[in-house]
Amino acid sequence: MRTANTRTKTIKTPIQACGDEALSETVYHRLLRDILTGHYPSGTVLSELGLGRALGVSRTPVHDALTQLAKDGLVQRERNCRARVVGITPDDIFEVFEMRKMLEGPAAELAAVRMDRRQLAPLRAAIDQLRAMPRGKDWTTQWAEFDDFFHCTIAEASGNRRLAQDINRYRLLHKGFNRMATEPGCLQAAMAEHAGILEALEMHNGPLARERMVAHIAAWQDFFIRTVPPRNQSNTPALGSAP
Repeated sequence: MRTANTRTKTIKTPIQACGDEALSETVYHRLLRDILTGHYPSGTVLSELGLGRALGVSRTPVHDALTQLAKDGLVQRERNCRARVVGITPDDIFEVFEMRKMLEGPAAELAAVRMDRRQLAPLRAAIDQLRAMPRGKDWTTQWAEFDDFFHCTIAEASGNRRLAQDINRYRLLHKGFNRMATEPGCLQAAMAEHAGILEALEMHNGPLARERMVAHIAAWQDFFIRTVPPRNQSNTPALGSAP
């Protein structure tokens, strides 16, 4: 394991928020991607000032992003507004998805008995629209947005505010996986799984909705364990680094 104070070249690449996404969340996903792909290997020291300069943003969104990454266990905060990359292992991914099963399974069961036509109709319209779209880069982007909308809608429909908040926390990390490790060809099974969950919700069958949600998350648990690079794999200079 690399424990040295790893440093990398600073590449200035300004970053902008995507749509309504908060700038801090955009920075979070950028840093998460660089950690998951090995651009920032374990042991790399990141500074808020250096990252802010490289990304063309102030220190505030960088600070917020590093704080969230620390909560996710991917960096360790150090003195002088710095953080050391810890990275992610297959065990970390396994645990993230185990938490999602424990949270989103019950949420789906609760939502199934609470959701009405007004709440279900947008989910049906979204999945039908995505099915009709030609496959390509735009489709993958739309998929990521649909996936987040689908799971967040169900979480909120559970009627349990704290449960929904915990789900959204793990969803934030999952969105990073989604953006870097998925393509249209491997998402057809996921589309069918979402359709199956929606059918259970439309039937107001709570146990079935829970069963299908857990099975869906388990399938992607296996996929990301196989797909996300090991912790210390690094062949590419990182985006920005500690000065």
